[in-house]
Amino acid sequence: MQCDYDCIVVGGGPAGLQFAREIVSDSSFSVAVLERNGDLRDNDKSTGGTFEEVIDEYDIPHEVIMGEPDTITFEGPTECSRFDIGGYVLDFPGLLEFLGADAKSRGADIYTGTTVTEPIAEGGAIRGVRYRNSDGDGELRGRITVDASGPSAIITSELGFFDTDAARRGIGLEYEIEGEYETDDTMLFAFDHQLAPGGYAWTFPAGEDVCKAGVCWVDEYHATRKTGDSIHEYAERWVYDDPRWHVEEIRAKHAGEGVWNDSTNQRATDGFMAIGDAASSINPLFGEGIRPGLASAKMAATVARNALSADDVSAERLRTYERRWNETRGRKWRLQRLLSDLLYDFSGSQQDSFVKRVGNLSTTKAERLRRYDLSLFELAKLYPFRLKDVGKMPELVRQL
Repeated sequence: MQCDYDCIVVGGGPAGLQFAREIVSDSSFSVAVLERNGDLRDNDKSTGGTFEEVIDEYDIPHEVIMGEPDTITFEGPTECSRFDIGGYVLDFPGLLEFLGADAKSRGADIYTGTTVTEPIAEGGAIRGVRYRNSDGDGELRGRITVDASGPSAIITSELGFFDTDAARRGIGLEYEIEGEYETDDTMLFAFDHQLAPGGYAWTFPAGEDVCKAGVCWVDEYHATRKTGDSIHEYAERWVYDDPRWHVEEIRAKHAGEGVWNDSTNQRATDGFMAIGDAASSINPLFGEGIRPGLASAKMAATVARNALSADDVSAERLRTYERRWNETRGRKWRLQRLLSDLLYDFSGSQQDSFVKRVGNLSTTKAERLRRYDLSLFELAKLYPFRLKDVGKMPELVRQL
C-alpha cells in the first residue's frame, strides 16, 4: 500500500501530540498530526492540573508550569479535609505549544486548520483519513491512523468503538483570575450542590496573585436538581462571592465538554488505534484528563513502533495496546466510574460524610486514591450509605 506517512494522528491535543512526540523521538517513522484549530494554543479547554509524574516522565519544562500547590483540599457543604499531596497547574495552551514544537523539531509534520471528515476504510482496515482545509478537500494515507480527536471521537464513534450517545456527559466553565487569592496554596475541590449541582467547583493557584476557578457538572445529575440557572451563573457566583479571593481582572474564560464511560472500549483494529478522550481515557471520578491521556499516548506509541518495525499493523498486533490499557487502568476505571455515579448524586449530608471519610484516609491510602489505586472494598468504605440508595444497587451491580 502506498502511504503518505507511517502514522496519521487526528487531533492536536495532549494525547495526539505526545503520541507524535514518542514516535519521532525513538524512531525514523514519519508522523502527521491534523488539528482542526488554526493554532494549537486555541484548544484552551483544560485547567491544567496534574502531578509530579507527568512533569518528570514527559520532560515538561518549567516555563509551562503556572503554579505548584503543595496540598489538595476537599470541601463539602460544611466539612473540609486537606492532604499533603503536591501538584502542578499548567498553562494548557503553553503545554500544547511545547508538545507540538518539540514533536515538530524531531520530524513530525503538524497541520493546523485541518478538519478530518472521515476515515478511509478498505477491506475492514483503516488506511488513512479524508480532510478539509483552506485549500479544499484531500486525503492522507497511513500505515497506522490514530484517533486523538478528544470527546468528538471522530473515528471511534463512527467505528462503534466508543458510544458517545450512551456515555456520561458533562460541562465545565473556568475563569483565570488576577487579584487577591488566599487559600494556602492548595488545589481546592468543593463538592456542594449549592455551588455546582451534580458536580464540583474548584480553584487552583496559577502564579502570584493568579488562580483558576471554575464549575463543572455531570449533565444527568445536574438535570435531576432542576435549578434553572446556567453554568455561567454558577461560575459567576463561585468566582465573585467567595471571600477567599477577590477579582481584579478576568484574564481568560474557557469552557469544555467531557464525554466518558468506564474506559474499557475497543481501542485498536487493523491499521487503527484510539488514544486520549477519543477512547474515554479520562478518569471518571474526578475528570482528570491530562495524566491518563498522556499515558495512553505513550502506551499506544510503544505498541505502534513495534508493529511498524515488524511491518505488521494488524488488529491482533495493535490490540496489545488495548490489553495493556485494560490491565493497568481500564479495570480500575470501572470502579472509579461506580464511585463517580454515586458521588455526584450524593445529598449534602453525604457530600460532607464523603469528604470526612476521605480525610480519615492514611497518608498511604490518600496517595493511592490520587493514583486511582484503591480496591473495591476500600472505595466502598468511602461511601456514606443511605436507605434511599437501595434503589441504585441493581444498576451498580450491572456495571460491575
